[in-house]
Formats: sequence, structure tokens, C-alpha cells
Amino acid sequence: MSPKPALIAAGVVLAIIGISAADVPDLVGTWTGTFEGYQNGMGYVARNETGIMILTISEQTGRLFTGNLSLNVSSIPEDLGTRAEGFSGIIALDNKTLYIAEYDKGYDIGTIISNDTIELNYLEDGENGCALIDTFQRVR
Repeated sequence: MSPKPALIAAGVVLAIIGISAADVPDLVGTWTGTFEGYQNGMGYVARNETGIMILTISEQTGRLFTGNLSLNVSSIPEDLGTRAEGFSGIIALDNKTLYIAEYDKGYDIGTIISNDTIELNYLEDGENGCALIDTFQRVR
């Protein structure tokens, strides 16, 4: 038996392992952005009516990360206008999809668009339920 088929099989296995073990993106740092969406009792809120959001990813271990999200929303009442909360998240196996649980309330499902752009889709249920599209740019 020739060693050639065994070498080919080993090469295929290594190629598959290499493809599945693609580099996990490094998200650590500060990201700024805006959002638009609908909130119960308020209706549609446009990007030009919202304030700046700051997403700080302070720590990442493999596909897991944690940090803080703060926002100052200019279009809603003061008692709801400034908010900061921690979160934990996961980078999915495709290295593009994000899942985030905010510690106070709500969840984000996101996409890494490029090394410097992330889109998060925020969902919150209940009396103040909302659906928001957040777009963040990495601060360099």
C-alpha cells in the first residue's frame, strides 16, 4: 500500500481543521455608534434623534467577551435618557455573529461587518419593549 493516500487524507483533515479554527476576531476596545428603532409608547426613533452610544469591550477570552454599554439618548425623557449597563457576549463559530446578554435587561444579536464595524440588533420585551438597530465604529 502506498503512503500517498494516507498523506492526502492527512492533508484534507488538516485543511478542514485549519478552516474551522479560523482566527477569532479581537473585539477589545472602544466602539461608538448610534441607533434607530421602535419603542413602545414612543414609536419610531430616527438616528438623527438619538445620542451617542459607547460600547466598551474590556475583556475577551476566546469567543467570550464582557464590557459596558453606555448611552445618552436625546429624544427620550431624562429619567430614561442616560443609561449604562454591563454585558457578556459570545462570538458564534462563524466568527461573525454576536449574542449579547445585557445585565439589566435586553439582548443583542449582532454581526461583525468588518474589523471596525459592528451592527447590534437589540430586543427588549415588556411594557417598555423595543427593537433597535445599533451601528458601532471602532475608535482607533
